[in-house]
Amino acid sequence: MIAQKVYEFFVRFRDYIVYTLLVVISLSLISLGDFSSIGGMRASIVAILGFINDKIFIFPNVSALQKENQILRELNIELSNEVTENYLAEKEKRRLRALLNLKTDTTANYEFADVVGVEKIGNKNFLLINKGAEQGLKFGMSVRTDAGLIGTIAAASNGYSIIETIYNADVHISVSLTTSNTKGILSWDGVQDLVIDNIPKTLTIEKDEEVITSNFSSRFPADIPIGRVKSIEIPKSSLFFRIVVKPYSYFSQVQQVIIIKELPDTNKVNLINQYFKFN
Repeated sequence: MIAQKVYEFFVRFRDYIVYTLLVVISLSLISLGDFSSIGGMRASIVAILGFINDKIFIFPNVSALQKENQILRELNIELSNEVTENYLAEKEKRRLRALLNLKTDTTANYEFADVVGVEKIGNKNFLLINKGAEQGLKFGMSVRTDAGLIGTIAAASNGYSIIETIYNADVHISVSLTTSNTKGILSWDGVQDLVIDNIPKTLTIEKDEEVITSNFSSRFPADIPIGRVKSIEIPKSSLFFRIVVKPYSYFSQVQQVIIIKELPDTNKVNLINQYFKFN
């Protein structure tokens, strides 16, 4: 500790110390009176001082290093914040581009809205959005994100609407697996997984097949993406697969939604209800 203080003192006042030494040496040489000796000694002193000036800084200046480290840490924090901001901006840009591409690539009548709330009642999950009847939203309209299906409008007021998500054990969706063209019924297991039932285990199902809404559905338009096959299980004593689907959109992560302003075909729905009512 004492050596460090001595070193810091020398570094801080080195110019004065060297100047004082030179004055003392000069006065000593003048007292000698032999100028021929002074010439050779002067050269030696210059060489010694140069050596000292070149080698004395091999010892680290701890206080200077601490200050430099503090500056570098502050700079590192600033750069880290910039990297995070750039990542979020890039993610937002990709999402907005996907929404714009979806809007321009189709002739469907869409309404864009922001999610302003998430509600869970029992094993049912709902979203609250900032668009409603004033924008023409009605009960039964399908809701999706740029990635895939999220649910339907359950209720609409002037400024807000409630979305009943597909993460609801009472919601059953007729779906199609695009590679095998197999049809099935998708529902939420009430815990965490979307599951397809009623597909016989005699069929060939591939992992990562895309799952979309089928044209059998009377509730959702056809060909809306939902997700991909995550795993294929065969329960004991069952004739059907249990297919777990990894969704493209999960309700708790949704920030913006797209409402498809089309209602289910009432003629089709009424015919189905009437037929099964009398049979």
